[in-house]
Amino acid sequence: MKGKAHRPRNRPGSAVLGLRPTLLTMIVGLVLLTAAAIGTSGTIRTVDETRRQIEQVRATAVAAAVLETRQFFETAPRVTDEFAAQARRGALPLDRPEQLAAIFAERLRAEPRLAWIGYAEIATGRYVGATRDSGGEIVEYLADPQVSGGMPQQYAVAPDGTRSRPRIVDTAPYLVLTKGWFKLGIASPGPACTDFHQFTEGGLGITCTTRFTMPGANTPVGVFHADLRVERVATFLSTLRVGEGGAVFLVDRAGHRIASPVGEHAAAAGAAVDAAFGHRSPAAAQAPIKVRAGGRHYEVVFVPVVVRGNLEFDIVVDIDLSDITRPIYRDALIGGLLSMATIALAILIGIWLTARITGPVAAIAADLAKVGAFEISERPSEQSFVREIAVLGDAVDRMKASLRSFGHYVPTDLVRTLLAAGKEAELGGEIRRLTIHFSDVADFTSISEGMEPSRLVAAMGGYFELMTEILTRHGATVDKFMGDGIMAFFNAPTDLVDHPRQACLAALEEQAALARMATERAPGEPMFAARIGLGLGEVLVGNIGTRARFAYTLVGDEVNLASRLEGLNKLYGTAIMGTDAVAAEAGDEFEWRRLDRVAVKGRHQGTLVCELLGRRGEVPASVLAARDRYEAALDAYFAGNFADAAGGFDVAAETRPGDLGACTMAARSRELAAAPPAGWTGIHVMHEK
Repeated sequence: MKGKAHRPRNRPGSAVLGLRPTLLTMIVGLVLLTAAAIGTSGTIRTVDETRRQIEQVRATAVAAAVLETRQFFETAPRVTDEFAAQARRGALPLDRPEQLAAIFAERLRAEPRLAWIGYAEIATGRYVGATRDSGGEIVEYLADPQVSGGMPQQYAVAPDGTRSRPRIVDTAPYLVLTKGWFKLGIASPGPACTDFHQFTEGGLGITCTTRFTMPGANTPVGVFHADLRVERVATFLSTLRVGEGGAVFLVDRAGHRIASPVGEHAAAAGAAVDAAFGHRSPAAAQAPIKVRAGGRHYEVVFVPVVVRGNLEFDIVVDIDLSDITRPIYRDALIGGLLSMATIALAILIGIWLTARITGPVAAIAADLAKVGAFEISERPSEQSFVREIAVLGDAVDRMKASLRSFGHYVPTDLVRTLLAAGKEAELGGEIRRLTIHFSDVADFTSISEGMEPSRLVAAMGGYFELMTEILTRHGATVDKFMGDGIMAFFNAPTDLVDHPRQACLAALEEQAALARMATERAPGEPMFAARIGLGLGEVLVGNIGTRARFAYTLVGDEVNLASRLEGLNKLYGTAIMGTDAVAAEAGDEFEWRRLDRVAVKGRHQGTLVCELLGRRGEVPASVLAARDRYEAALDAYFAGNFADAAGGFDVAAETRPGDLGACTMAARSRELAAAPPAGWTGIHVMHEK
């Protein structure tokens, strides 16, 4: 029988160099080559290192300053937008000034960056606000031109709600219709910020406004505003270290420094900023400008920043070049002298080192040769004083221990965990709080009946690969495949802090990936749709079975519940169903719909189940509107108002056509309305899986 010829491998006695002469030759050669290259490469490396450190220091300062200033200045438009949105929903007591002022005061206490929050009514000129003075005292502020000529009413408000006379009292009428910020807010459709200006009570800052228009109307009703003082930004800029003589500034569009750090070198650094502004070019933003100020050489970079509300300014970073170059040149000189002095010593050490390395390496190589033949000994590897060889010997020992445990485990990720830990698997478990994932292919029987076994195996392989890749990427342990189903869990064997959130993200990504796969599939290939159930609770997890054969899996009531939820999707026409515990602990970035309170087969206790609709901000408004109508009907259903519930579910079904859950609940509500049960608990008992 013919076959490929194999080249014989090198064996002891062949014409190859031994480890000891090879290592000695390499060490001596590299040392000599290094000595020859030091003189020519030192200058190049010094220059490159200088430039790298300059860029690194600058990039770090710019990144920190941009992040902080954006967060700082975007506080005002965020707050005014939120209040305008609440006003449109009718969630603010605009007709009760005292209550509105209290709301502003509490928000001001929660937003330490803000100096003032207020609302001006266009028709009457009435103004309601809250302000924080330089001493931190929060004052409610009300002014109405129809009352006392606009003389403001002012009350200092303590954290416990106690009112008192403010330390500083404004004695002039406050006529909001004459204020520049008010006129800006009326003229601007979205959040708008004034230029940097001096406040009457002292301090430099900006005012951001958002006008409020009733739904369906064209004329604005009023304007919300929030004030920011830049003193806090200046304090932050002082904490940014840019060498000994450099600093970070904020500059407005006219070149005025609106926020400057404090320190002994701040004045000289500020002079460098002023000198560089005349050379600033919008086309060459973030390009270093070299200037000289105060007897020092600086590199100055202007980084434009645009914040919501059409607020524009520059973050300016100037670096004193002597701070960077002086230590580098000094270190380069010292390093060069030391390297020349140690060349001879390095050669002698290399000769001694090769002799000490070869013994342990040869022993480890012999041990690995036995491992290659799967003759795994329990004798520990020979130790060495060289760290890399010691690590290699320890790695070989851990590998052998892991290989002895290999036969106990089937899931690949569990085997990898054992190999990394270097420990042999043992029977046992622990109680842990996990998020459990069950998924199944919808209508799998219909799919499998019309396919050849080989094509079905290939198609299911692609499906499982897609699903498990997403689950693994989100930190899940895939336990087993059960026909067309998948069982996985989060937060074991390794800790995963946000495991409910990761489970929800994985479920949504699985559904999105299956939708993409359906559009990209070849003609005649099956289209897979999955139903997913998510549970959360304490279960027994670990190596469960016998000492000769066991599996890393879960046992517990929450496991059974999650499995039932996967099948329960079919009844409500949903794709992802979870318990209310999952919805509560997954975080605020998801939209859920409360579906029903059910007692699945095998359980007497009712569980509130929810449908995961998607991530917040990505779910269509029509779906959310249908969700709200559904949940209102569900509340009536729980309260035993079955007729009202049936009508509400009908409205939800009309709002979201094809919603099987709303249709199912409407039909059930009518049945209960016809024959109301005694002792109604709101729990629907399931008699089938």
